[in-house]
Amino acid sequence: MSSFDEIQNREAGLHKKLSAKQMGMIAIGGAIGTGLFMGSKFAISFAGPAVIVSYAIGGLIAFALMACLAEMTVQHPTSGSFGAYAEHYINPLAGFLVRYCYWACIVLAVGTEITAVADYMKLWFPNVGSWVWIGFFSLTLLVVNAYSVKAFGLVEYWFSTIKVFAIIVFILLSIGILTQSNQGMTQVVTHLSGHGGFFPNGFSGVWIGVIISIFSYLSIEMIAVAAGEAKDPEK
Repeated sequence: MSSFDEIQNREAGLHKKLSAKQMGMIAIGGAIGTGLFMGSKFAISFAGPAVIVSYAIGGLIAFALMACLAEMTVQHPTSGSFGAYAEHYINPLAGFLVRYCYWACIVLAVGTEITAVADYMKLWFPNVGSWVWIGFFSLTLLVVNAYSVKAFGLVEYWFSTIKVFAIIVFILLSIGILTQSNQGMTQVVTHLSGHGGFFPNGFSGVWIGVIISIFSYLSIEMIAVAAGEAKDPEK
């Protein structure tokens, strides 16, 4: 028995009920969230119009990472994912460190996202304390994740669909606003070239924007983490 067989045996009992479409939407939905809807404003404040470049660089980094991770995931479909790969190909200490670094990252990210959701809810319900929304959505997350993998996949699928639909609506609204008058495109050019130019804070602002954009891409790796629960990981 190889060492990786031993690692996979730890996951005996996983139900493997996530379909290919659910896995795909988990990955897409992971990249669309508070990191994009709220985090983009911070990236814009640093990079200005060049935030487009920041997100393009961040996207290339995420693509390269996921291309490598996809190859390993198809070869070794396991929920341990990159922690298991580090343990198998390097040593157990590397696997331990990778797992707990990722755990700390996710804990901090979830806390950030729950807080962001509470801020959004304050816009509609200003008289309700933020702690109520933080508690409510935290409990909801726990219930969905603890109930069953099938419920998790279903919730992720539909909420990711809503987020994709929201992005499409935003794009269509933006196009409509820009084309409703003859000055629309002129204003776009003015905004891109004015107020300090396309790179108002230089390349340092762009690189800070890259860091923020990478946070936005956080959770696309969930498709690899969830591979151990997939019906057919090769797809």
